[in-house]
Parts: sequence; C-alpha cells; structure tokens
Amino acid sequence: MARTVIMTLTAVALSILSLGCGRLISEGVGEARGASGKVVVIGMTPHLATYKALTIERITVAPGLQTPSEMPAMIGMELAVAAQKRGLMTEGQPGLKLSAQIVHYESSSTVDTAIGPLEEVVVRAKLTDASGNVVAAAQLVGRSKATSSSGARNLSEGVGKALDKWLKDGGLKTASDKDKD
Repeated sequence: MARTVIMTLTAVALSILSLGCGRLISEGVGEARGASGKVVVIGMTPHLATYKALTIERITVAPGLQTPSEMPAMIGMELAVAAQKRGLMTEGQPGLKLSAQIVHYESSSTVDTAIGPLEEVVVRAKLTDASGNVVAAAQLVGRSKATSSSGARNLSEGVGKALDKWLKDGGLKTASDKDKD
C-alpha cells in the first residue's frame, strides 16, 4: 500500500514538473521571438512585385471592440516597417493603399494564465490599387502564447510579421533576397 502511494505521488510530481518546464520553455521562446504573425488570405494573393509603394491608411477598430488605445498606432507603425522591409516606399508608382480594421482583440485572463496565456489581435486588411480596385484581402493575426511576448507592442509586431509574410507570398523580396538572385 505504501509503495502504491509513493509511486502515485512520484508520478504526480513528475507530471507537475514537466508542465512547469514546458511553460519555462515557451516563455523563453516568447522572449526571444516575440508574438507570432499569421496570414489568413481571403481569396488568392496576387503577384505584387510590380508595386513600388504602399500607403497605409489610419487603422480603425471595429465598433464595440475594446483594445488598448495605443494599439492602432502601433500596428500602423509595424505595418510600415514590414512594407519598407519589402521595398515598398511611401510614395511611388504603381502604388497600393492598405486599409485595415482591428476586428478581434483578446487579452490574457486569469484562466489563460493558469493553463498558458493567449493574447491575440486580428486585423482585416485590404490592398487597393490606384483605381480603387481591391487587389488582395487577408486577416493578419498577431498571437502570443507566452507572458513574455504578450502586450500591445508584441501583438502589433506579430501583425507586422503577418504583413511581411503576405507581401513575401505576393512576390516582394527584401534587399538581402535580391542580393541572392
């Protein structure tokens, strides 16, 4: 009987320790990489390599959605950084215009913290050409699964990473990619 109790307690202790180690690892990865970025394309991503400029309109928030007040401006900055990384300047022809709206925001809660935090922002983005025609549309997702990569700043960076992936999928290269060709 005593042996069964000891083995059961040992098994429980090991499982608790392994959960703690997993959390430590995810926090370390979160600290190093920040929030992740994911693209959910609506339709098909067209070939974007012919475009030279991207104008980013003011980021809006869906009616009734509560977000940190600084988040739209932070997302706008991160989108501009991603566009510039892919060679899109603020002026030039042919150009694109990006309009975006924050349609979902989820901050971590006490329950999430117990089983692993999750914060997420979803931005519905649309690229239009000079004629006003929609060239592409996607959901840009910034997601954090670690306390160390949570918060408005990190989630905004995640949205920037998502735009970078979308532009890359559309054929836009970074300066270092162009040097490799």
